[in-house]
Amino acid sequence: MKENAGGAARAQLHRRLTQVGAVLLLILWALYFVASASTSSRLSSTTKNDDDAAARRSNISLRGIKNTANDKALPPIFQQSSRRRVYQRWKQRHGEKDDTALILSGEANLVDIVIHRDAFFVDDTDSDGGGGRYNYKVTGVFCHVDFYLHKADPSVVPMFRDLVGQSAHCKGSGKIRTDLNTMVQKAREYDERDGAITHAIPPTGFVFHESRCGSTLVANSLMAMEPDANRVYSESSPPLNAAQAVSRNKVPKHDGRAIQLLRDVVYMMGRTNDVNEKRLFFKVQSIGVKSIQAFQRAFPTTPWIFAHRDPVQVMMSHLKDKGRTKAVCTRSRSAPPKDLVDLVKTYDASAKVSRLSVEDYCAAHLATLCEAAYSAYERSEGRGKIVDYKDLPDALIEDIIPNHFAQPIDDEAIARILKASQSYSKARTVGASWVEDSDRKDKAARPEIRSASDKYLLPVFERLKNT
Repeated sequence: MKENAGGAARAQLHRRLTQVGAVLLLILWALYFVASASTSSRLSSTTKNDDDAAARRSNISLRGIKNTANDKALPPIFQQSSRRRVYQRWKQRHGEKDDTALILSGEANLVDIVIHRDAFFVDDTDSDGGGGRYNYKVTGVFCHVDFYLHKADPSVVPMFRDLVGQSAHCKGSGKIRTDLNTMVQKAREYDERDGAITHAIPPTGFVFHESRCGSTLVANSLMAMEPDANRVYSESSPPLNAAQAVSRNKVPKHDGRAIQLLRDVVYMMGRTNDVNEKRLFFKVQSIGVKSIQAFQRAFPTTPWIFAHRDPVQVMMSHLKDKGRTKAVCTRSRSAPPKDLVDLVKTYDASAKVSRLSVEDYCAAHLATLCEAAYSAYERSEGRGKIVDYKDLPDALIEDIIPNHFAQPIDDEAIARILKASQSYSKARTVGASWVEDSDRKDKAARPEIRSASDKYLLPVFERLKNT
C-alpha cells in the first residue's frame, strides 16, 4: 500500500511539473512574440526614415540632384540601405536583361580592367586578323555608374573611385566581368546600327598634372561648365593601366595590340545612352604623365594640358608635416624608376638614391613628372599646353576651354566654373569652401623643402613657366 501511495504521489508531481513547464513555455513564447513585433515596428520606422537621417548625418542635400534615369525618389549618397533599394529599382526597370544586354545598352559602364600576363600574346603573327583590329586578352569590369552624382556636385565625389564607391549598382554582384576584346567588338557593331541611341563620345581633352597643383579643380570646372553635356573621368584606372601597358611593352610586334587596348578602353568609357552628353574629358593620375606618349599615339588629334605649381608649394602639400616619411611622392622609394635614378645622377654622379632624404626623393619624383611633361610638350605640335596653378580658373575660362579644347563657353558656364572654384575641390561633402593657401605654404616651408625644391624642381619649373 505504501508503494502504491508513493507511486501515485510521484505521478501527481510529474503532472504538475509538466503543467508548470507548459505554462512557462507559453509565457516565453508570448514574450518573444511581443519583442519581435516591437523590433519589427522599430525597423519599419527606421527604414522609412533612414534616407533623411543619413542625409543629415552626412550633411548632404539632395535638392537639385537629378537622376539621368528619371527616378523620382533619389537615394542619399552615403546610405547603404538606400543603395540596395536603388539597385532593386534599377533591376526592376531593366527586367531580366543579361549582362551583355546591360553593357551594350549603355546601362553598365567600364570601371576597371584586368590585363593578363599574356595579354598581347594572342597568336604568332602581328596581324589584326583581317578584322581591322588587333586582339588581346583583358578582362573588363562593368557596373552601372551613377554619373548624376558627379554632375550634381563634383566636389562630393571628386575622384572616379569615389563615384564608383557611391554608385548603388557597383557593389558585389552588381559588377559584371567579361572579355573586353569580345565586348568591344559587339559594342561597336551595336552602336553602328541604324537608329541606335547609344554612341561613343570621342575624347575632347586630356588633363595631366604634377599632383597637388589644382588638377581636381580643373576636372571639377570641366564638369561644372555644362553638367548635362559633359562626362568627366577623374583619375579612373582603366586608361592609366592601358597606357602603362603601351609604355611598358617591349615587344615591337605587340605594339599595335597595346595601342588598340587604350583606344578600346576610352571608347567603352565614352559610350552613353544619354543623348545630351557630347563631351568627354579625362583627368589622368599624376604618374600618367610618364605615359603621355601612349595617349598621343592613340589619340594624335586630341588636345591635352599639363597642370603644375610652384615647387615649394607642391612640396609642402606632400610633406607639410615635418618628419613625415610616407607621401604620394615617395611611393616608389622601395623600387626607384630608372628616370628618377638618372635625374639624381645628373646632379651628383656619386649620389645613391637609397640615401636621399625624404625631401630630396619627393622633389626628384616630382621633377621626373615635369620633365616628362616638358618633353611631351615639345613634341606635341600644339596639341599640348602648360597651365600654371596661379592662373586658374581664369586660364580655363579665357583660353583652355574656348581655344585649346575648342569648346563654346557662355556666361552661365563661366558662372558655374567660378562657383565651383570657390569650393574645396576634394571636399567629399557639401558646402566646404576653398581658402587660398599659397602664401601660407611659402611661409611655413622648411629649409629642407626649399633646398630640395631648388635643386631638383626649380630648373624644370622655369622651363615649363616659359613655354
